[in-house]
Amino acid sequence: MAIPNLNPASTTNSNVLTVTGSASSVAATLPFGIYAASIAFLSGAADQVAYTFKKLGGDVLDIELAEGNVYAAYEEAVLEYSYILNIHQSKNSLSSMLGSQTGSFDEDGQFVSGDDLEGTNVSLRYPRFDYGFARRVSERTVTEVSLGGTVPIYSGSFDRVAGQQDYDLQAVLSASSATNTSSSFFGQIGDKRVMIRKVFFKTPRAIWRFYGYYGGFSVVGNLRTY
Repeated sequence: MAIPNLNPASTTNSNVLTVTGSASSVAATLPFGIYAASIAFLSGAADQVAYTFKKLGGDVLDIELAEGNVYAAYEEAVLEYSYILNIHQSKNSLSSMLGSQTGSFDEDGQFVSGDDLEGTNVSLRYPRFDYGFARRVSERTVTEVSLGGTVPIYSGSFDRVAGQQDYDLQAVLSASSATNTSSSFFGQIGDKRVMIRKVFFKTPRAIWRFYGYYGGFSVVGNLRTY
């Protein structure tokens, strides 16, 4: 069988990436256009065409890409870089920023016209590294192990009632907080839930063993309680 003689209508691709890009044609081909007003971005995007041409071997074979494909990829790369930086900074300072003034932004991440934070460039402020979240965790941790912390801990006592074994400590402390003006937690409880950290109670001993004055030892039983 003879080898067929192929006669293609064209020996070049219909869409071949150019050697260099043009900054004037960048803005019209951007999918989002977030940085379309930045001259530095437009120049950087145009330079990426020459880089892509050399990277993919455009001087050896035809690269079937349009300039707009390179510009779109460059815009995505810049947005991804911004995303990585913002994630890193937010992990360090988010706990300290919660509760601060917020603003409204559009689909491009820019403050809408008339917003209170418009023109403040708050998004460009460099947050200092802060152990805010770790500090808040440690404050509650040391409170749990009774080594300090920021949560106030109060001490109180009440009289036992003969023949009663069950006591509602929430009701006892709430009543003391409402009526006992000399209490350290006067007026502090109200309807708030009380968390009991530790209960100090020592039952009377059933028996004592003691050493005598001249040596030896003896025992005495607690016949009044047991």
